[in-house]
Amino acid sequence: MRQTTEFDSHSRVTRLPNGVRVVTERMPESKTISLGLWIEAGSRHEAPGQEGMAHLMEHMAFKGTTRRDALTIAKELDTLGGLSNAFTSREATCFYIRVMDAHLARAFDILSDIVLNPLIDPEELGREQAVILQEISMVEETPEEKVHEDFWAAAWENAALAHSITGTPASVSAVTAASLAQWRRSHYRPDAITVVAAGAIDHAALTDLADAAFGSLAAVTSTPTKPAGLYTPPKIALRRDWEQNHVILAYPSVGNSSPDRFIHTLLATLLGGNMSSRLFQEVREKRGLAYSIYAGVNGLADTGLLEIQAAVDPERTGELLKVVAAELAAVADGAVAAEELDHTREHLKGLLYLGAESTENRMMRLARNILLFHRHIPIEETAAALDAVTVADVADAARTAFTQPNTGLCIMGPTAALP
Repeated sequence: MRQTTEFDSHSRVTRLPNGVRVVTERMPESKTISLGLWIEAGSRHEAPGQEGMAHLMEHMAFKGTTRRDALTIAKELDTLGGLSNAFTSREATCFYIRVMDAHLARAFDILSDIVLNPLIDPEELGREQAVILQEISMVEETPEEKVHEDFWAAAWENAALAHSITGTPASVSAVTAASLAQWRRSHYRPDAITVVAAGAIDHAALTDLADAAFGSLAAVTSTPTKPAGLYTPPKIALRRDWEQNHVILAYPSVGNSSPDRFIHTLLATLLGGNMSSRLFQEVREKRGLAYSIYAGVNGLADTGLLEIQAAVDPERTGELLKVVAAELAAVADGAVAAEELDHTREHLKGLLYLGAESTENRMMRLARNILLFHRHIPIEETAAALDAVTVADVADAARTAFTQPNTGLCIMGPTAALP
């Protein structure tokens, strides 16, 4: 029996008997729909030797089904005139599309087909493995990505968190059609599938489509996700033949489901989230140490890191680290005034409300709230949570996080060396 919960007059969720969820948010003035099929299967759900399977499965979904070959999939998506894509994160895979409301049934048919019925042809698999090996090589040659991948890998005790989403050349090359199909059967379970739509959507109509496509799927026994484990702050210096030293500093933060996530988001933003932030002003505008420097929370459901990243002239790397350390110490000592916090708060609330005008942003936000909290969170509730953060909250979070034992550091470049 279907179970439906109405969050408000525009948002509701229905759970099918086998566990599939259908979640919608109606935007009365919209003429378009953003539709996403979310599977709670990402790189975090890969065992040793399976690294990269979630990402590879995302690619293979577009390479042909029992009803469509790859070219037909591409042509049908193009014919709809919408915007379609997919991505794999550490905790989920998402296939999504934005179309006119009249095209919902066709769009859903294509997305559900590639999720439910991929062929995983060995010849196509070989070609896609070659593509992903090129993708891995691109990361190796992109300093901003390479430094982050190596730092993240060294920062976590849990190997499922540490490894790259794309996997390694060895793990990707070792995948067979049979092993990938088995991984998919284990993780593309009914209880891991959530159908999400925002825009000119009729909840009952989408639920009927989802029931017809997914309602007959048999339940599969799931394995609980292992806890994140310890963050082990690494100290890494790696020489690379680059023009600049690329630097990451990181500190323990909170997970995306933590009630303290708003404090940490504000802390990261006022440090390096926009052009008026402390680090951007001090590092770039006043000292010309770097073209760009930013800070942000890289969060998972149950843990996260507050990361600061910059590229710097090799001869000024030490100066950069001292400037950043001084700013972090100042924030921890309570240097953030109410006016500065209010400025940062208004910036984030502006982004929140501007994003609310996009059906795609609304769909993504709705999905993440359902996956994390199992409910729709009104934008006003998020804005109120940002308003509730005080300067004392920010200082307390900074004092707790910005300690020497908590400091993770990675320097990559021509003169990389630990201070």
